[in-house]
Amino acid sequence: MYMNNKFTTAYFESAKLYTEKYDFKYMDANESRDRMHVCFNINDPFFKPLGAEITSILEVNDDIAFNFYVFVDVYSEDNKENLRKTAEKYKCNIYLYVMDMSIYQDFHIKVKRFSRVTYIRIVMPWILRQYTKYYLYLDSDMICVGSLRRFLNIDLGDKAIGALTYPTPDRVAFLKMKQDVYFSDGLMWIQVDEWIKQKITEQVFSYQGADPRRFKGQTQDLLNLVVEGNMKPIPELFHHKNKDFSVQGILIHYSGRDKPWEIVLDEDDELWRHYLDISFWPSMPDPMPPKKPEFYHSFKKLAEVYHKKGNTMKRLQCLFWYSVLKIQNKL
Repeated sequence: MYMNNKFTTAYFESAKLYTEKYDFKYMDANESRDRMHVCFNINDPFFKPLGAEITSILEVNDDIAFNFYVFVDVYSEDNKENLRKTAEKYKCNIYLYVMDMSIYQDFHIKVKRFSRVTYIRIVMPWILRQYTKYYLYLDSDMICVGSLRRFLNIDLGDKAIGALTYPTPDRVAFLKMKQDVYFSDGLMWIQVDEWIKQKITEQVFSYQGADPRRFKGQTQDLLNLVVEGNMKPIPELFHHKNKDFSVQGILIHYSGRDKPWEIVLDEDDELWRHYLDISFWPSMPDPMPPKKPEFYHSFKKLAEVYHKKGNTMKRLQCLFWYSVLKIQNKL
């Protein structure tokens, strides 16, 4: 029983779902490497992180032929051209979809800085079904440091989703889930036919208009409610970037508060800047965060980094801006 009867299987079978599409196809017609399909959903400010991520994937995985699918709400001509140049340089295919965002307007936004573009991942299988049986969905705040080939060997059986699970008893209890299994939707290995067969898109859309207080997140909570543990857990693949834990893997996920396009705190952040440098997006040589009140905490962290490096001048400079911006943030 759906809250909005419009978004039925018949709707998704016939709906176009996007308003514009651009194909940057530079893959050799005689390409013999194994193929892999990778998807992203972003808004325009995230093209720079996406550019670093795609570049890292292509640099590290030259034994795989890639098809990338970038789903957006809006784009700039510079970002569109940089995607084209990336496809041309690495002889891969990149598809840019500008989505019809009107169908997501009744989904909730949990955190003000978040965007409804996150909900685009819910309809991707309906578009990707013409290209592939499997694809990898990735958030755009990552870089690749190892082979993605292991995904090609994952057999999902009758599961639609393979993803990373982690113990979240509080979240499970809050959502009143029946199964004690909660997964991250920031990385998903998707079996398209099973996703469509299990009506995952339609079930997620049934939550449109629901009270936002029922959820602590956005798409991740909704997918977990719909799937209810009926997914395949896959091995830990991330080197996480947050204060709680760090796990070595084939992807660095900058999931913490400080992002490498805002501040350089360690070698992982420097590696992100390296892939940005060799991408077609402008470099960011300044390791300092923006001098804005909301970044005061970042200056304190950077002061600690320069203290360990023995750079007293830089440390004092960071502490100065930490003090000034903290005061401004409280005003």
